[in-house]
Amino acid sequence: MKQVWSFRAFVFVIIASISSLVLSAQAGDPAVLGQRLYSQFKLTTTMPDRSDIVTAGDVVVIHKPGLLMYAVASPMPPSNTYKNGKISQGWGGFGKDLMITMAAPGGATATDYPHRQFVPEEKCWVRGIQVQKDGVLFQLYSDPYDDIRYYANLKIPFPNKKEVPPVDTVMQMVAEVLGAVPTDNQGDQGGQQVPAQGDAGQPALIQGTYFDRGNKTDFVALRPNGVIILFQSGKTYGGTFEVAGNTVIASGPQIRGKVQLNIVGNTLTYKHGTTYEKQASEIQGSNTAPAQAAPAPVAPPAPAPMQDIAPPPPPVDAQPPPPVNAPPPTIALDQTMDQVTAGLGHPLRVAKLGAMVIFYYKDMKVTFKNGKVSNVE
Repeated sequence: MKQVWSFRAFVFVIIASISSLVLSAQAGDPAVLGQRLYSQFKLTTTMPDRSDIVTAGDVVVIHKPGLLMYAVASPMPPSNTYKNGKISQGWGGFGKDLMITMAAPGGATATDYPHRQFVPEEKCWVRGIQVQKDGVLFQLYSDPYDDIRYYANLKIPFPNKKEVPPVDTVMQMVAEVLGAVPTDNQGDQGGQQVPAQGDAGQPALIQGTYFDRGNKTDFVALRPNGVIILFQSGKTYGGTFEVAGNTVIASGPQIRGKVQLNIVGNTLTYKHGTTYEKQASEIQGSNTAPAQAAPAPVAPPAPAPMQDIAPPPPPVDAQPPPPVNAPPPTIALDQTMDQVTAGLGHPLRVAKLGAMVIFYYKDMKVTFKNGKVSNVE
């Protein structure tokens, strides 16, 4: 009898071990899942204030209805959840709206920020992916609609909140609601088309993001649609650019005069030797243009003749200084936006909060309600 029970115990141990191995094989590895997601969706980098794209990643298609996004002026994105084949906001969305209202300046609420409901087969970008204990969180970002960009969080919860499913199962769940657009078909997304190339195809070659060698937080981004973004000392300046020979010429309402950046290999040089260097990840792609379309190679001594080019204008400044003897501009309640810009010039940044519009200047914030000044700080 003792031998019989020992044999039964041995069989039980074997069965338990096999069951444990099967369950272990069924459970997913969060690290492997993260790698699969990042390889499936190339992330998009945006400006710190979310006003524009710095480096474009993959375009994704939204396959299900119900995705709600808020304008990027909102201090937080809204929450969406994909479950049982549907996207909804639910109690999580209500809680996030309450947090947005608490964080909103000037007594604004979540409803004061423009909302947009996205429909199936519309496209957007992915700013971030997080593999959490109970699901996968996607941070989504849209192109401009009537000059407003939108953003949102979309969570895909796991069926069992205490267990990560197999990687293939999660990828199938993600594919039900989001799909990466093949690179060849991304040209119609949000003005990301590459413009017709100029002499020797140079505009396409110099596209990319260049970081200041001396201050890694400052950068110059040359977008494929001819837009330039300068981020300097915590401030953002936007405009357009063109290429003339070995010089990038930038201009725009936020740029005083015209800024010239000299092209030297994979760098842009600016006033007094400031050098912006292209990201290493972008250099290889920019050097793949056909040899006959690329500009003539620059020999090492070539930068020397650049000294003959006229010096660039003063540093970028959002507004020109007022005349020496001119009285300081005044702002009064009920003035219109045109009257304010006539006195103070164009603002550094504009936020739209429903019926309210806020102009941000260097040392001042002007709030308009229904098109007229309602508060000055």
